[in-house]
Formats: sequence, structure tokens, C-alpha cells
Amino acid sequence: LENYKIALTIDPGDQEAANRRARVETLLEATAKDHYARGLVLHKEGKYGEARRQFLTALRLRPDYREALEMLTARKRVFIERYIVHEIKPGESLSKLAMIYYGDYRKFPVIAKYNNLSDATRVYVGQEIKVPEIEGVVFMVPEERLATKEEKPASEAFSDWAALEGLLEETVQQGGQQGEQEAVDPVANYREHGIEFFEKEKYRDAILEFNKVLSVYPDDSVTKEYTYRAYYQIALALFEKKDYLAAREQFMASLRYKKDCQDCHAYIKQSEALYKEMHYKLGIQYYGKEQLVEAIKEWELVKELDPNYKSVEDYINRANSILRKLQELRKE
Repeated sequence: LENYKIALTIDPGDQEAANRRARVETLLEATAKDHYARGLVLHKEGKYGEARRQFLTALRLRPDYREALEMLTARKRVFIERYIVHEIKPGESLSKLAMIYYGDYRKFPVIAKYNNLSDATRVYVGQEIKVPEIEGVVFMVPEERLATKEEKPASEAFSDWAALEGLLEETVQQGGQQGEQEAVDPVANYREHGIEFFEKEKYRDAILEFNKVLSVYPDDSVTKEYTYRAYYQIALALFEKKDYLAAREQFMASLRYKKDCQDCHAYIKQSEALYKEMHYKLGIQYYGKEQLVEAIKEWELVKELDPNYKSVEDYINRANSILRKLQELRKE
């Protein structure tokens, strides 16, 4: 690009140099935008070191890229007075800690940056994480467990968003901690994607993501709670559509993740009762119209679920008897 600029300085009318310069500038613009977009994705995922490198690359390609510069230098005041030390347990991630202490999993970047973690997904079992209290946010922790600002003047050390938001490098040590790195939570993104799907009411997509988490951490309480809720919402929708048997199956699936769900047990009983009543009455309607084959099909559905339901067995036998007599008459 510089060569073309020099050529145009010497000969401003050099059309070939002008065209090549335009092509190079277009390519640099597109490449810079691509690195900026990648940086935004990585930043949202909590991978701040990698995101920073993408923003820096975008600036090298296009020095006047204001948005990339803002991502590297944005400043916002956040006042943090106290914190609590939390030891990471199996199945826990920073998003889970944010849910526990702030009631909002989306605040996990605050914890990551307070602990100088360049990748919010890379925490390991036994790691001590400092969870800061944030001004204006309800901190869900007993007062006696908090470290005070005298013990750590967090408001002075961490009031600048550039430190919180910005230029962090990877801090995971090599060598002696290699074994600990293998214990890193590799599925935090699956959990976050699942929660995003859940909030968009894409419950089946959410369950697929949650299953990935539970295949690694089967006792992850947050994921189990969301999985239960996802199945429950699917079940309710099916129940409203009068697809009672399918609804029953989804309520039963909910119970696998929350055994004490009393509403699930109640809906299962109600689904079975309504299913049997619906098909029993449909069978009677078909029987009254002398549509015996259709009547038998409806009653067989009831019998399969509950052989002793009302007079379903008698109705089936009666309809079959009439069908046999009709067949005999046709043969004659």
C-alpha cells in the first residue's frame, strides 16, 4: 500500500497504481472488519486475551478503526468494595458463580476480569476465585463471609474499567500446573448457549446443549435446573395442544432432573386421565356411527395405557363380535 502511495505522489495520474491501491485498501478494510468481528465473539465468550489480539490486528490493518480502539481502551467506572473467595468445585464455572452471587449468569466477565483471567472458560477444580461485590448489584452472600476493603482496597485497585474490561494477557501457568489445566471446565460455553436458547424459548435446542454439559458434569445443579425447566415448558405446550401422551413423556423427563416436582406428578396423572377419556369417548362416537374399526383403534389406545379403564374391554369385545358377524354375513 505504501508503494502505491509513493507512486501516486510521484505520478498522481497513474491510474494502474490508483486501482491497485483501491483494491488493497478494500482488502485491508474487509480483513480488519473480520478480525474485529472475531474479537467481539471471543470477548462475548469471555476469551479476553484472544479477543485483544484480534482487536490489535484490526488496528494494525486499519489504524483509524475507532470501534476496535474503543474495545481496547473503553473506560467505565465500576466501584467494588468487597469480595468473597470461592473455591471452584466439580461442575462449576464462572457463569455459575455469577448466577450464585449476582443472580445473573451474564455477569461472569466481571469475575473473570477481577481475577485477571484472559479466558473465562478456563477454571479448574480447587482454584480460588475472588467474587467481587459490585455497587448497585445485590450480592447474595452472608455479611460475615465478605472480605472488607481494609483487607483489600478493591475500590482503589479496581475502579477503572480499563483494568476490568481491557488489556489482559493469559495467566494460566505452564509446567507444574499442567495437570490442573486438564481439569479446566471445557463445557462452560455449552451451558451458556443452552441458557441463551432457553431464554429465546428454543427449549429443544437448549436441551441439546445442556446434555453436552451433563455428559461431563452429571451433577451440575444449574444445568439440571434449566434442563428440568426446558422439558417442563415443552410438556406444558404439548398439554395445551391436547397431545396428552407426549406431554406425559416430557413431564416424566422433567422429573429426571427434579424429582420433587409436584406439578409434574400432577400433570402426569391429569395427562393420563384426559388421554384415556378423550380416546374412550372418540371410540364411543365411532361406535355410534357404526365405524367399528376406528372405534376399536381408539379403545385399544386406552387399553394399552390402562386395561381396566371403565368398560373399554367390553366395548372392544362387543365391536369385534359385531365385525365377525358382519364378515360371516358377507361370506354367505
